[in-house]
Amino acid sequence: MQAKEIVASYFDALAKGDTEKVLSYFTPETKWSQPGDNKFSGLKNGPDEIFQMIGGMMSDTSGTMAVRINGSLMESGSLVAVPVWFTGNKETKNIDMGGIDLFELKDGKIVHIWTFSDDQDDENEFWGK
Repeated sequence: MQAKEIVASYFDALAKGDTEKVLSYFTPETKWSQPGDNKFSGLKNGPDEIFQMIGGMMSDTSGTMAVRINGSLMESGSLVAVPVWFTGNKETKNIDMGGIDLFELKDGKIVHIWTFSDDQDDENEFWGK
């Protein structure tokens, strides 16, 4: 399977809420770099910290947080760039914006994810401290 096929399968499993399948794409050392200045920002080390962050986002949005592929996946060697659209609601706030997720793969596994938002200030405001 090519790198972009692996990432597409990861997004499919994520959309279905198939945690076991999502975890199968990570290594114990997988890292996730979440940008910004909010309560979820920073480097997450390993699947436990990554899923703690994702679980926190789902909890904050009462399960409304969703991320979907919003264009063609672009592959360059071990890197895959994915245009995404993410939405979620909490209390009186909502988020509805695009971004780019960048994946680095090694030996068929995701080893690092970087996320970028169209408007980091709005995302920071949405998540809060």
